[in-house]
Amino acid sequence: LLVVALALALLALVVPAGAAEPAPAAVTVEVTPREATVGERLELVIRVSLPAGVRVERTQPGPQLGPFSVLDGGWEAGAEADGARIETWRGSIAAYRTGELELPGIGVKLEPAGQARVAPSEPLAVTIRSVLPGDTAEALPELADLKPPATIEPDYRALRTAGIVLLVLLVGSLVAWWLIRRYGDRLAARAVPTDPFHRVPPHVWVYGELQRLLERRLAEEGHVAEFHAELSWILKRYLGGRYRVDLMEHTTSEVPAMLRQAGAPRGPLGEVRGLLERCDRVKFAGERPEPAACRAVVEEAYRIVDATRPAAEGTSVDADRGAA
Repeated sequence: LLVVALALALLALVVPAGAAEPAPAAVTVEVTPREATVGERLELVIRVSLPAGVRVERTQPGPQLGPFSVLDGGWEAGAEADGARIETWRGSIAAYRTGELELPGIGVKLEPAGQARVAPSEPLAVTIRSVLPGDTAEALPELADLKPPATIEPDYRALRTAGIVLLVLLVGSLVAWWLIRRYGDRLAARAVPTDPFHRVPPHVWVYGELQRLLERRLAEEGHVAEFHAELSWILKRYLGGRYRVDLMEHTTSEVPAMLRQAGAPRGPLGEVRGLLERCDRVKFAGERPEPAACRAVVEEAYRIVDATRPAAEGTSVDADRGAA
């Protein structure tokens, strides 16, 4: 016992009196009112009594304190009371469910000599009522069961119309394609053939061409082959225009049969063949007739034209030759 008493005395001498533990901070919480309705604003006051040398961290509580939501608030200026410093936080809270709700203890951070401590408050009970009057269970109307989803019959009229139009267009396209394949050559536009007679009767045109052939004096200048080639071309062009038959690409032996089939009189056909054969001998066999014989061939061409020209004419042959 003597040893223990000595140890306690030495410990009292070593530990200074200023190192004694400071008095603890006290936190009190007030809620006004203690009974409210759902969503009603309640006033919340937090008071912290601090011993000397202790400070409070001014942090905002919330945003949720148990079942309560912190709406607003802030710390007020501190005050001195009974040798202690009082720090106050004042704000508003609200609850959004009914029943006996508990506001939990609120911790406050303290800063004594660089060491943080927390002093919690005591929890508070708050009653929250519904805003509906009376017994809510009886006041609520009876809700009917939900009806099943309505069934709407699909409308295919627009789809059927589109299908019919598409089918008609398809059939029309097939018919048009078949007509083009079958009758395309007949229906195709053809170029208007060149009129070699310049809108004058063929016999009037041929009289003028024979006259111009003589005026060129090809035989007198030694161009006998060219003279007979021109004469053969003029005669074939005239007979083809007169009887509406193309003779330019056919041989001399084929011309009489084609003219006879086209309705030409039989009498002049022999003269036509004979004149064309003489022209062929000069062009291809190298015959060299005299200029007088060349003029006689032109006179024979005149006779063929006179024999084949239209019979219902009001003017004479000499008048037509003069006009040409």
